[in-house]
Amino acid sequence: MKDLKDTVCVEPVTPPKMGRAKRLAFQIIAVLSLIMAFVGILVPGIPATEFILLCAWSSAKASPRIYRFLHENRFTGPLLYNWHHGRVVSRKSKIAATISMLVCAILLLLSALHPLLIALCIGCMLCANIWIWSRPESVKKATV
Repeated sequence: MKDLKDTVCVEPVTPPKMGRAKRLAFQIIAVLSLIMAFVGILVPGIPATEFILLCAWSSAKASPRIYRFLHENRFTGPLLYNWHHGRVVSRKSKIAATISMLVCAILLLLSALHPLLIALCIGCMLCANIWIWSRPESVKKATV
C-alpha cells in the first residue's frame, strides 16, 4: 500500500450548476478560508485545519482550481485524504492543535481580558480539543 504522503486524492470536480452570485460566494469563502488557514499556521489559537477543510468544501462547489491545488499540495493533500477516508486526524496534527490551544490559553490567562470571556474561549478550545482527540488516527485498510 502506498504511503499517505505520496497519495494524491484528487477526484474530478464538476461544480454543481448554480447562479453567479452563489458561485462567487463559495469562491470568496474558499479564498478567505485558505488565507485564514495560512494565518492559522503562524498564529497560535487560529485553527488551520478547520479552515483547510472549509476551503476544500467550498472550492469543491465553485472552484476546481483551488480544490485541485489543495489536494495536490504536499501539506494539505494528506490531511484531506485522511479526512475523506474516515474523518481521520493524525496524531501529529492532534498534538500540534493541543499545543497551539495550550499556548493560546496561557496567553489568554495572562491577558487583561474579562474573566468570563477568557472562560468562554478556553471552554471552546477544550470542546474542540476533545472533538479532535475523538477522531481516529489512521485510515482503515479495506478488507477483501
